[in-house]
Amino acid sequence: MIEEDKNLNWNKFINIISLINKDNKWMKQYKDASNLKARINIHEKFSINEEGWMEWFFKELPLKENCKVLELGCGDGSLWAKNYNKIPKGWEIYITDFSEGMLKDAKSNLKGKLKRFHFNVEDAENISYEDKTFDIVIANHMLYHLNDIEKALGEIKRVLKKDGYIFASTVGKSHMMEMRDFLSKVDEEILEVESFNLTNKFQIENGYDILSKVFKDVESKRYMDNLKITEEKALIDYIISMESDIVKRLNENKLIELEKILEKEKEEKGYIYITKDTGYFKGRK
Repeated sequence: MIEEDKNLNWNKFINIISLINKDNKWMKQYKDASNLKARINIHEKFSINEEGWMEWFFKELPLKENCKVLELGCGDGSLWAKNYNKIPKGWEIYITDFSEGMLKDAKSNLKGKLKRFHFNVEDAENISYEDKTFDIVIANHMLYHLNDIEKALGEIKRVLKKDGYIFASTVGKSHMMEMRDFLSKVDEEILEVESFNLTNKFQIENGYDILSKVFKDVESKRYMDNLKITEEKALIDYIISMESDIVKRLNENKLIELEKILEKEKEEKGYIYITKDTGYFKGRK
């Protein structure tokens, strides 16, 4: 549905989730390989900042000619697909993800360019590469998904060369806060769901303290952007693509009520305004 018309039929999607929810392993793989596209779509379509996140983030990397780069949690490979022509010829790039489904998606996104990259299924908490292998390790919006961030940071430090860099992006507490307000109007307790608090483990507000325990010269930079959404269904698609424990609380009646709230918001303001709070941390071994 995403590939054909950039939208999800969320009634069908809810039914699919209810059928497969018992199979957590399959559910996780499906989420990793498909739902990310719905979340990316809303940012690409309605962001105020014309320079997309991936393009902005890539420019922040130290673009010296010879560099060995490891990306942990590559998603669909958008960082490299969107910046392919800007990659220095001397770069050796290792693209990894914990999910085989997501890695397959990245290969598809980079079709015709695969020779430039090495692909591998990788657990950030137990990285398979040898000590002092990489000049840069990228963890793009993924550290807060890990069970043991401290262990992962230790592994990242281990595989970095002397004076190598970690680039770890994340979100702040105010990220998408209006969406949370809209959801709370149809379900007062939904914000107590664990998935809504997932990013608390590694956010812009606490990331400096976490990274500074492992790396030196830690600094951060924010990406300036917000959303002006003119299609309420796009925001519903985004919500449906979120963690399954959130989606389970949203039956058809609640989704209909939510859609009415969003329609009213759009009619009053001309768009649905959503705050984005995103940035990255850079640290040196």
